[in-house]
Amino acid sequence: MKKSIIVVLLLFVTAITSAQHVLTDWQNITSKNFVSRIIHDQNYLFVGTMGGGLIKINKQTGEQTLLCRANDDITDNSIIDMALHNGDLWIGTKHYGLAKISDEGIEKFGEKNAGFAIQQYIAGIYFDSDGGMLVGGLTALYQFDGKRCTDSYEINIISPFTYVTSIKADASGRVWVSCYDAQGRATLCLFTQEGLVPISHPYGSINRIEIDDKGCLWLASEAGLIKYDGTNFTPYTPDNSDLPEYTLNDIKADEQGNLWMVSQHYLTKFDGEQFTNYPFTSNHVDDNLVCVDVDGNDVYVGSHFQGLLRLTDNGLTVVPLIDNQLDNNSFSFISGCLDNNGLFYVGTLYGLQTYNKETEEASLMPMSQTYQVEPDVNGNIWLRWPWFSTDTCLMEITPTTTTVLWKDDYPFNDCTVNQIKFDHSNRLWLATTKGIYRLDGQKWTAYNKDNSGLSNNYVYCLAFDANNRVWCGTIGGGLFLFDGSNWSNYTTDNSPLPSDCVGTITVDKNDIVWMNCRIPRYHDTYGLEWGFGLTRFDGTQWNTYDRKNSPIPSDCLWDIQVDADNNKWLATAGDVGLVCYDENEWTIYDVDNSSIALNEVTKITIDNKRDLIWLTHYPGGGISTARMNSQSSGIQSSTIVNDDKPFVRYDLTGRQIKTPTKGIYIKEGKKYIK
Repeated sequence: MKKSIIVVLLLFVTAITSAQHVLTDWQNITSKNFVSRIIHDQNYLFVGTMGGGLIKINKQTGEQTLLCRANDDITDNSIIDMALHNGDLWIGTKHYGLAKISDEGIEKFGEKNAGFAIQQYIAGIYFDSDGGMLVGGLTALYQFDGKRCTDSYEINIISPFTYVTSIKADASGRVWVSCYDAQGRATLCLFTQEGLVPISHPYGSINRIEIDDKGCLWLASEAGLIKYDGTNFTPYTPDNSDLPEYTLNDIKADEQGNLWMVSQHYLTKFDGEQFTNYPFTSNHVDDNLVCVDVDGNDVYVGSHFQGLLRLTDNGLTVVPLIDNQLDNNSFSFISGCLDNNGLFYVGTLYGLQTYNKETEEASLMPMSQTYQVEPDVNGNIWLRWPWFSTDTCLMEITPTTTTVLWKDDYPFNDCTVNQIKFDHSNRLWLATTKGIYRLDGQKWTAYNKDNSGLSNNYVYCLAFDANNRVWCGTIGGGLFLFDGSNWSNYTTDNSPLPSDCVGTITVDKNDIVWMNCRIPRYHDTYGLEWGFGLTRFDGTQWNTYDRKNSPIPSDCLWDIQVDADNNKWLATAGDVGLVCYDENEWTIYDVDNSSIALNEVTKITIDNKRDLIWLTHYPGGGISTARMNSQSSGIQSSTIVNDDKPFVRYDLTGRQIKTPTKGIYIKEGKKYIK
């Protein structure tokens, strides 16, 4: 009996050890305020958002259901287009292809399994009478048989960012394709057996097509409302009609033949003779209307910052959406941190966003674009702005006060600050294009090539080891070490450093330095080929892991962080996912094997106190969190405790279970096997 118990205990310990990289309990924390597409059937209103997933609203009861990546309901939380066919909902997404949602579940179609050349900006989903499909994408139109792409047609070989916006068939069965193009070229096409035939016109990009009962095309364009009868174009603009604005983002016809369209700040109805305008007001400076749907007598509108709107009493009123956690998803590149109370801070294009995971409370401090948020040793939060956009350079937020540092009051007012960091003594360090600046109490000290051993002033990133020595990554000068008195420099001339451009750097719990070197010409370009992988330096030996010699999926890294178990977490560039490396194994988390909101992670925040990892995403992907199931907070030994009192119990991944007598339980903050 004792022998079998020992075997079970060993199995438990082995399972915990091998499961230390298993992220569980995923959550996508997002804003639903950017409504990108609305459609309906007899029973439901479907509201697609940019970054917030899909909300399904029961039209009879008003009950809302959220479909998102965290629940594995959809492929992508950013929805470009939707279509209903034979009871199935098809969605085209911004990042991860096409999907069909049916009673049987979800089917995903992307580059790997369906043949899309690029699985981005999938829109313009069209079904013909024979059951075939046309699907628009980035730079191409695809014929789709329900499972795979059978043919494709380039929509503009000149522009790298042209995508299909809608596909419509007229009464004669002719299929029309509209496109967005930054240069306004070839934005209306007729689809024939020979491919796409461009229709020349001077009206720029076309955002949507509607067709009336006479077979005329109505185009929501960058130059107003355009009528096309197959021969002639007739424009309606603010100059020759009561249309209030030029740029139209969407258009729909109701059952009476009226056209409903949205411009930046107006919902407009056109009955063929008269325009009726309903103004849209918002507290957000950059807010605008995005899409429109007409369901009988109900007119719904999607906006950029106020979510779903409904036309009521000649005005637009907000329809609150379920689980709307953030103000917006437009985060800065390398932003995200926690204070001592677990409040998460992230910089956005519109100010400072906070989120409390325990209370689910969120707030936005409106201000100009916030680049970086960084905690000091005391848990106070410091903000950094882009130098060109504001007269404020830094801000300190404490539980009781907010202190603003004005740019003109400091010696670094004429340079660009690339990063701010705090050392173990709580001194503030600034990596700038003119060297390093250190704030110690009220005293500033400058280090540059004129007064120190720093031979290159373009300092890009900083990290501190256990002895409070500062490691400096530069652009063009390699890696520097400063111990408070002496400087050391590692370059491609005197070491195996892959490049003299160091883009991100950290120091682990064993004082080993980890960094990502970049291609000099493209040091600030983030793509999987624009770097040299992960470099390890223990003070003597150098090792570099790249796509050629290791499983690392990208050679360019946004961020490197270390958890309580000394695992290295890598935010990879190039849409290939999050990586954990324990110096033995590589574990990759992506949209195919996890519920991460988006593969592109730009900032990692480790919350050891709560055993969580926080991931901020770009572009517009919101926040992902997951339970880390860290070994350091799990079982430390196979101690058997004879105690019959009830305890909270957990399975091997750290999730609470209801086990009456045996298993893993927690007592006085420690986990035991019983």
